[in-house]
Amino acid sequence: LQERVKGAQKQAAAGRVAEATKQARQIADSAAASLAEVVVNTIDAGADRKALQAAVSTVQSVCPKAAVMLLSPDEESGTVSIVAAVPAGMVKRGLNAGEWVRKAAEVVGGKGGGRPDSAQGGGTNLSKVKEAIAAASTMAHVKLGS
Repeated sequence: LQERVKGAQKQAAAGRVAEATKQARQIADSAAASLAEVVVNTIDAGADRKALQAAVSTVQSVCPKAAVMLLSPDEESGTVSIVAAVPAGMVKRGLNAGEWVRKAAEVVGGKGGGRPDSAQGGGTNLSKVKEAIAAASTMAHVKLGS
């Protein structure tokens, strides 16, 4: 029985990764079409960080020069997961992924951090996701001078 449960959990996780990647592809295509330098968006990956990380990687592969931050609000666990990636050129221009994630995480009542090029975090205030997106977007544009 435990084997079956483990198998079902793996299958569900694979499904979340596939769905998150599909959503990320749509976000990336839209960002590429508008030549966006900064991509901040929500994605439905639940509390699955692997799925969220896969989604960020998908956006990066389509928009390699863009700074990417994805937030995944999860009603079930009452949390918001955040993952960001910043290309080396933008790190040199002043956008640090760790600081960027910390800013968004503070808005949703949490913490975050990481390296200058990659970071993750989270919070528990689901009602402030839109505010977190606005704060992250503003911060990125200010740091990059765009």
